[in-house]
Amino acid sequence: MATLILTAVGTAIGGPIGGALGALIGQSADAALFGPKARSGPRLSDLKVQTSSYGDIVPRLYGTMRVAGSVIWSTDLIEQREKRSNGKGRPKSIEYSYSASFAVALSSRPIGAIRRIWADGRILRDSSGAFAEDCAFRSYDGSADQPADPLIASVLGIAQCSAFRGIAYAMFEGLDLTAFGNRIPQLSFEIEADSGLVSAGAIARDLLGVDAADGASAIIGYAAAGERASDALRPLARFAAMGLQSENGDLTLASPEWQGSGNGDGSALRIDSAMPVTPTEDSRAPLAKIPRQIVIRHYDPARDYQTSQQIADVAGGGGSPASFDLPAAIESASARNDARRLALASGDARRKIAVQAGYGALTLAVGRVMPLAIGGEGDGLWRIAERVIGPKAVEITLVRHGARADAAEMAGDGGAAVTAGALPSGAATVVIVDLPGDGETARDAPLRMVAAAGVDPNWRGADLWWVSSANAEPEPLGRILPSLGVGVLFVPLPAPSTWLVDWADGAEVELANDAMELVNISMAQLVAGANLAVVGGEVVQFMRAAPLGGRRWRLEGLLRGRGGTGAPETGHPAGASFVMLNDAAMVTVPNSIAWQASAAGAAVEWRARGGAVMHNVVVAAGAQAVVPLSPVHGRAARQSDGSVKIGWIARSRAGARWRDSVDAPIGESRLRWRLRWPKSTGEIVDQAIETGEFTIAGGDYLAGAQLTVTQLGDFAASPPLHIQLP
Repeated sequence: MATLILTAVGTAIGGPIGGALGALIGQSADAALFGPKARSGPRLSDLKVQTSSYGDIVPRLYGTMRVAGSVIWSTDLIEQREKRSNGKGRPKSIEYSYSASFAVALSSRPIGAIRRIWADGRILRDSSGAFAEDCAFRSYDGSADQPADPLIASVLGIAQCSAFRGIAYAMFEGLDLTAFGNRIPQLSFEIEADSGLVSAGAIARDLLGVDAADGASAIIGYAAAGERASDALRPLARFAAMGLQSENGDLTLASPEWQGSGNGDGSALRIDSAMPVTPTEDSRAPLAKIPRQIVIRHYDPARDYQTSQQIADVAGGGGSPASFDLPAAIESASARNDARRLALASGDARRKIAVQAGYGALTLAVGRVMPLAIGGEGDGLWRIAERVIGPKAVEITLVRHGARADAAEMAGDGGAAVTAGALPSGAATVVIVDLPGDGETARDAPLRMVAAAGVDPNWRGADLWWVSSANAEPEPLGRILPSLGVGVLFVPLPAPSTWLVDWADGAEVELANDAMELVNISMAQLVAGANLAVVGGEVVQFMRAAPLGGRRWRLEGLLRGRGGTGAPETGHPAGASFVMLNDAAMVTVPNSIAWQASAAGAAVEWRARGGAVMHNVVVAAGAQAVVPLSPVHGRAARQSDGSVKIGWIARSRAGARWRDSVDAPIGESRLRWRLRWPKSTGEIVDQAIETGEFTIAGGDYLAGAQLTVTQLGDFAASPPLHIQLP
């Protein structure tokens, strides 16, 4: 619109020339009002924020950098549903978890490797390659022949699937989102595009395709981004004070100190070679126009590539600080010295002179630095800032240039930062315990539970699989979290004492890590079932836990053989497992597969969260929860006719609390017993009965021998009760 109006006005006033000028002015106005907005490359903060918008610029990475990247493909969230039991008499709860698969573009230039990965600022993959969360991870280096990702191809079809050739990207398959609030987290990646340091010249050669001097300064990494190659290089060129120089007719990108092989002695500035260079104008900029500080903002590798800044004061400067936002990884000390160098150069650049030179000066490019002998304080290095061709001479503006060597080396401090170290060690102890039932309800399957704890207190848990036999297919048991107390006996524990609460013998245990603690309880808490633990295969309780230093504790005030369990006659040896019960972190083996552990051959396989090593723990045979308790209070009384009447008291797997003061339930579908005793002839009698007492006729037994009584339950036989015959 402005173009049409101003063209007409200009033509009316000044004819064709006026119309052309009006059109030029109108085009500028239209461009300002209606032209598309300029698109900027990523700023320092942009490299830290993950995006997923069309048209996002993917940077070209050099050296080693940390970038967030752009999500270029993703599935919908995948929902998993799991039912969990909350104990007898309580409704089951349904828990939902989510995972996702997605690809993140990292660099529009081929890279060497992906090192560490952060998710929401926490380490997701450490330098060893271990992941903190479950996922399948693949990386593509951005080569021209990289294949399509198999997951993307399976979803979109191979004909519709892009291989993203020329784009280095990372692929996450099935990343567990539980730890991130069931959403895709903000990810950032440590990318090694090139091994070792990189120079500004090498970056310029790749971006612009021109020859470039490497220069003295090298950086750890650089992220080049912008709509044009010059935009991508501009921050680095400004920082390194690089510019285009002429060398034998070819353009070269170099720092001002570069002299090339041409004439750098200033003779080209002389109209007459016999005459010295004489300034036609000599001026100094006011201090108010000189920045008072030079600020370099960069990424500090020592602080996990977090944003840092270094400041250097300009002597006498009174203007606003000059800031350099450099999307590069630089050590703090190096950035500090570069800021000091730029501060010195800012002070030197106050002085300008103008000279009239011969046409030979056209061979010297703007930006060239050369020594000149002007006389007095003018002797030294000068940089060509401007060049104007006149009718008889070339007007040259020179700016005083201070040597970089004047910038003394200074220490830099990146400041304090919370950095993410390596993931916790995957070393852990996994214990499978065979427990009796709760005494309230008779179980119809063994009760197997798994407890685990890491050597590192920050251990994140493990994934479990059940293997019923050597060649069986593993069945997933789910994820296990760190337990409250797992360890081993470090001294033997004798067989149970006859005292109800044993204060004589104590259990001395060593826990898995330093963060675990055991507590004291009162007698009332003991009776209520607190401090319940398994030592070996025996369920015990304890009242007091005394720390012995380190991870070792002494447990006193023991209640032994809880739940009908017992200890070997020789007690428990050092190294026997110790596990605290009543722990929500323990995983219960489902009834459908718990029977597979009643005989030898079963195992539990586990892998630490994010780890790659699979471990195997053999499951000892046993099924305490379905084994009837042994009969008690055996008696044998000789009768007047010479026979012997045998009696005992049965124990039940159910109704242990005895709330109503009547007989407890039998805990089996029916009562059955097996009796074995020797006859005087040496023959062994084996007889099954269904009553709670039995009479042996006189002369049908060996006097002084032992008779055994075993209860035959629905699933197993009880331990025997031995009765001495008269």
